[in-house]
Amino acid sequence: MSKSFAIIGAGNGGQAFAAYLSLKGHSVKIYDVSQKTVDILQEKGGVLLEGNSDVVGFGKIMLASTDLKEVIHGADIVMVVLPSIYHKDMAEKMAPYLENGQYVLLNPVAGLGIVEVQNALKAKGCTAKIHLGCTSTLLFACRAIEVGRVAVSGQKESFSAAALPASENQIFADVFADIFPQFDFAYDAIRVTLDNLNALVHPGPTLLYTGRIESGIDFEYYRDFTPSQGKLVEAMDKERMAIADAFGIPVRTALEEYCTMYPTHGNNVYEAIHNCPGYDGIMGQKTLRTRYILEDIPFALEAIKAMGQVAGVQTPCIDAVITLARAIVDDVAEGRTAKNLGIDGMSKEEFLKLCIG
Repeated sequence: MSKSFAIIGAGNGGQAFAAYLSLKGHSVKIYDVSQKTVDILQEKGGVLLEGNSDVVGFGKIMLASTDLKEVIHGADIVMVVLPSIYHKDMAEKMAPYLENGQYVLLNPVAGLGIVEVQNALKAKGCTAKIHLGCTSTLLFACRAIEVGRVAVSGQKESFSAAALPASENQIFADVFADIFPQFDFAYDAIRVTLDNLNALVHPGPTLLYTGRIESGIDFEYYRDFTPSQGKLVEAMDKERMAIADAFGIPVRTALEEYCTMYPTHGNNVYEAIHNCPGYDGIMGQKTLRTRYILEDIPFALEAIKAMGQVAGVQTPCIDAVITLARAIVDDVAEGRTAKNLGIDGMSKEEFLKLCIG
């Protein structure tokens, strides 16, 4: 059955979703803060989707606008397709305009961002009875060639998704089954957060690349990984696994996750990364002021640390990476600490009820 969608964010992913959903027979409106972007989309009337998607072609858009209220009004499903660092701010902006019965999906989310969004909506006095969910990653690997034209290099087959609380998973699964069968609503916010390996593979190894970065030496981020960087990832992974065990949440090790997601193999993380052909040609950073620090520390790794505090699990390696990053990189946001997430002092049982129901 056709649904009406409000896409929040007209970046690569937002435009791809807009075209994809339109081509699947759904009505689509799209919001963005850039007047220039929405003007171009409005003039073109939609987005051309190309490449490796199960549908391609020109997807019509009913409306492209900077008017958030107008885009959200009447939508069955509101999809927030923005980096997780913008979710709280967007939740505050959406709070007055959300309507009873709407499904709000954060796509993708990181580091308990769904808890942060729920708190922000409440703080802004949102009274609408909505259903709140999230996915662990984007459906598409894509890039906008220009506004109104998106090339998809790959489309995922299945990945974790969750409602908050997870007791509403079946409601989401029923709604999205025919729209996005790739969304696997069999998880919870804890598992979706812990499944984000970027928090392990980005910040710590980036700090160990400081000499190369600040000397201006070109390098490939993954191909030039050293065994010691791999050991750091594995040490942080042990702490992540201990948190999962404390909550009784089954997760795969980082090595198992790599060998499941990618065509690779190895006896450890270092070998799995080096044997992964998908990492060829990904160049390293030119500065420490990169999203691997400015996003993954405050909005992913801090949240894992916060869950460790609730679970009573010590995280010395994770703490060390956070401390070192804040010591050498200016203006790293405070982010999703236990206090900011509203889970400081919460018992393990209370946290499980929040996330699972």
